[in-house]
Amino acid sequence: MKKFLLSVALCAVMGTSIAQDLKEAKLYYPQFDADYMEGIFGTVYGVSANGEYAVGYDDFLGTCAFMWTRSTGKFEEIDLASMLMDVADDGTAVGNYWVEIPGNDDGAVASRPGYYKDGVWKSLPILRNEAELTQGVGDADDMNGCAMAISADKKFIAGYITDTYIYKLYPALWQWNEENQEYDLIKTFENIQENIDALDCPYGWVVKDMSDDGSIITGFSEWGSGARSAAVIINDEEKRLTCLKDPMEVYEETGEEQWLDAEGYATVSDNGMYFAGYYAASANQTGLAGFTWTQDKESVAFVDGGQVLTTVDNNGVAYGSMSLMGAASMYKDGVMTALSDLYTWDTADASFSTIFANSADGKVLGGIAMVSFSMGAINIPAVLDTDPNATHAIDAIEGEGNNVYMASGWAFIEGNYNNARVYNVQGALVAEATHGNIDLNNLPAGIYVVCVDGTAHKVVK
Repeated sequence: MKKFLLSVALCAVMGTSIAQDLKEAKLYYPQFDADYMEGIFGTVYGVSANGEYAVGYDDFLGTCAFMWTRSTGKFEEIDLASMLMDVADDGTAVGNYWVEIPGNDDGAVASRPGYYKDGVWKSLPILRNEAELTQGVGDADDMNGCAMAISADKKFIAGYITDTYIYKLYPALWQWNEENQEYDLIKTFENIQENIDALDCPYGWVVKDMSDDGSIITGFSEWGSGARSAAVIINDEEKRLTCLKDPMEVYEETGEEQWLDAEGYATVSDNGMYFAGYYAASANQTGLAGFTWTQDKESVAFVDGGQVLTTVDNNGVAYGSMSLMGAASMYKDGVMTALSDLYTWDTADASFSTIFANSADGKVLGGIAMVSFSMGAINIPAVLDTDPNATHAIDAIEGEGNNVYMASGWAFIEGNYNNARVYNVQGALVAEATHGNIDLNNLPAGIYVVCVDGTAHKVVK
């Protein structure tokens, strides 16, 4: 670790460390009040390929979406009655939200798969028209679908839509129409249901992930027997990944049901080369096992010992937990390792528990952290940034005065102040202000010190 000493006028001599050790990381999670159960709860389900954004939703105190931005390091609530599941490199996020039904005088609402950008939700096309949405009213289980994954360039969106007349979930693929500036529903994969003998099952096919080119969709499917299997759709062809035998055959031989629990599924890397997931050998989530797979393999490779894999990066490194809600971990070269054995970060209030999403290079990981309340442990969203050279991550020296952080090339200074001066690492004064925020867009990327009324804050542009 290198250190530099910066002496500036009006600021005390200040020591600032620049992280050079690759095992140092920054754990971000929202502030919370352990006494009054206040804060943002829930899970990070999606991280953009470039690591600049993470999204998820809180289903503990009420369904509410949130977004984390790397430039500020903060979690912000998006909207009540909405979910966010994934996010593109420009911050366009996808999920599900509730809308008023046109022409309905009773104020009835229905859910729609949609995408969120710049504070606005927009609907994605579904199987039914607006007048038929009344069938989706009143119960979260009657969702008309959900957008689950978006490509880095936001060209493709994958998810599932509901035919509520027979209550079946169909995989869906939307593509951006540049001419009309909207998404078109280009595939609904109804034929997949016939292929997997799911005509009598209540749900069908639930999408969890997608490759960036839209050619691969992953998740889990239900068989006619009612059992669920981790599965993938590759160029419109479906393949089950959980086991090589029909679950009913396994039950007859072993007495165990090969159920896939509600959180088990298959995921795919952004480049479409690697797959990972987990399954439970019985309905009560016993016999947990993660697995990895590549298209050139006939069968999956299971990771035993209750270790759970939930996501995978473009290098084939998979992530998850040492056990269900255990310790956040990574699986590389046949070895499962807890992240806490590879990186150090401040865990005074929270314990990083399970990873559910990652950037394409695996340097930014999102999931949940466990925190303690009077009623016991509860989940809060968490993001681990393991990139020591990140140019947008906050690393401010907190003083007793104003909070200072970088966002979109500006040094934001919360609260009133009399004087603020910005210095580079050589100690040269590069900007100054007496009120408001400071525009640093004309300065090169790097480390700066913002002295606000005599208190020093280090920021990274």
